[in-house]
Amino acid sequence: MFFPRRLLGQRLGLTVGVVAAGVSGLLSLPVQAQDVPANVVFLVDNSEAMQDYPQYLPEVFTPGYYPTPTNPARGDLGGEGSAGLAINTGCSDPALVSAMSWFDQNSTDPAKNGSIVYDSDSDLQSPFFDPNRFYFSRGRRLAWNVKEGPWTINGSDFEGPLNSMGDTLTACYAGVGWDTTDYPYGAGGSLSSLINECMTCLATKGWWRGPIVTSNTSPSQAGPWQEIGQPPPPPEAFRKWILRGRVLNVRPPKFVVARKVLKDVIRMAPGVRMGVATFGEDHGWFDPALLIEPLRPSCDDSIPAINETQLNRPRLTQVVNRVDFRNNERSTGEALFSLGGYFSSQRTDNQWANWFTQPLNPGWGWPGAWNGGTYDDPYTGMSGASWGMASNEWLKPPATDPVTGRYLSGQPWEEGTPGGRRSVCAETQRNAVIVVTDGTPRSDNTVPITEMMDILEANGATHHDGSPLTFDPANPETNTHVGGVNYCDRFVKRDEYPLVEYFTKQDCDYTDYNWPTGLAVTNKNFMDDVAFFLSHTDLRGDMAGSQTVRTHVIGYGDSSPMLQSIALAGRGNFYRSRNATELREALLQALNVIRPLAGSTP
Repeated sequence: MFFPRRLLGQRLGLTVGVVAAGVSGLLSLPVQAQDVPANVVFLVDNSEAMQDYPQYLPEVFTPGYYPTPTNPARGDLGGEGSAGLAINTGCSDPALVSAMSWFDQNSTDPAKNGSIVYDSDSDLQSPFFDPNRFYFSRGRRLAWNVKEGPWTINGSDFEGPLNSMGDTLTACYAGVGWDTTDYPYGAGGSLSSLINECMTCLATKGWWRGPIVTSNTSPSQAGPWQEIGQPPPPPEAFRKWILRGRVLNVRPPKFVVARKVLKDVIRMAPGVRMGVATFGEDHGWFDPALLIEPLRPSCDDSIPAINETQLNRPRLTQVVNRVDFRNNERSTGEALFSLGGYFSSQRTDNQWANWFTQPLNPGWGWPGAWNGGTYDDPYTGMSGASWGMASNEWLKPPATDPVTGRYLSGQPWEEGTPGGRRSVCAETQRNAVIVVTDGTPRSDNTVPITEMMDILEANGATHHDGSPLTFDPANPETNTHVGGVNYCDRFVKRDEYPLVEYFTKQDCDYTDYNWPTGLAVTNKNFMDDVAFFLSHTDLRGDMAGSQTVRTHVIGYGDSSPMLQSIALAGRGNFYRSRNATELREALLQALNVIRPLAGSTP
């Protein structure tokens, strides 16, 4: 919807708590007086998309520049060999050179020549990245052997060791699978034209744009492929590159940036208990968060002051290094819901189980036993009739995948020992989750929304404007007043003078490559409902006051309306960060908001 620009200030009044990173210039955290430290869990997006570069490598070219021989040999420029189709390769095309001008290995500026290792943490198994070695890449990310060849990242080894080469000849021949038939290595050292081009580019530029994968490419040199139920890969995913480590030090992949920045913040953040979680592996319908490090230190070591030894910052940074960025879902809402269970008083009074033990009887169109369900997955044909119907769905224990052997996280709970590593130590503490993510949640709706809304309605929960929260799950396909939480129409989509266009609630009803979803117009995705529940419900029956959890969201290169709605519903802030500086600033700003002043209440 468009509004006259003069109404912008009025509309912005609805988005209290939603801010943009990069505004205040905050670079450090001042020490503030406080009674008890806040509890902060960093929820790190470990989806496969975090492997991507913040900006894809360029696919531009100058029309007519590249040679087009009539009958090129398989290993020649313009030919199609086992490593792919050699079209618009090299490093001399004017359009390509211009698009890569952000890097110059001959510059005297380390910010442009990449001579300084981006992350030299000795706990990692490789430097990220060695300035003098060469790495295999695709246009969107470092090549990953699970889906691409030749590769730099092996399996789950996102902390290294990385596969790299130390000289141009080895790098270029490894880049074509050591195929000396299609790419001859002749007598006297004569090489195919493509290998010559590769070596020249790596020596003079530090990068080489190589062939494109086609249906004729050798299997060991091919990939990625179209996966059922997943969006098609972008064109850049099929273009091969070889990059000197210097290039990667200037523009690292998103997971490398997020990992380093979070470690830097953990090393310096004063006055907070900290924990680290990621999205859990596919564990049936509901995928609980993997709480890789519960909040530390213990309660006894946190009050009246944080015991630095027991906080053990090195331990926290080490678990960040161990995050595997290979999740095929981005289950933000399910992870938040499970962290709500972690912050609850389940260990002392069975609170979470009292709320969410099956059956919930949500009715058709909603998850839960015994009468829930939704339509089948339009991409895979998977049945939606049993959506969220396991007897222990919301309380599931950890398990091991019988096929892959991978650990499947269960619903996390706090430690029950008095004075130990409980999630909440005192009724005056502030509790928060800081989500660091690069995109809109997907495959992320298996949460007991109907039960959460019933609890909120019974407690008289209200929206920010004071209006009561309402929810009517009956007949979701035809019911135009289902209610629940959706603030997506409060955020600017386009600002073009003199008019401002806002997103609509339906913009957050996205269903493409996103299953399962609800059926109700304006509430098909439930992530913001979860954040609202956590921020408006007393999660503990064993303490005075109201023990809620706020959600702050940092969109790394993304400001989609659902992420903003999650933050607003979670009584937190939304920050968009486009680079490492803004990401660090956003984390510090969020911590400053969370940390209470003396005598404050949650």
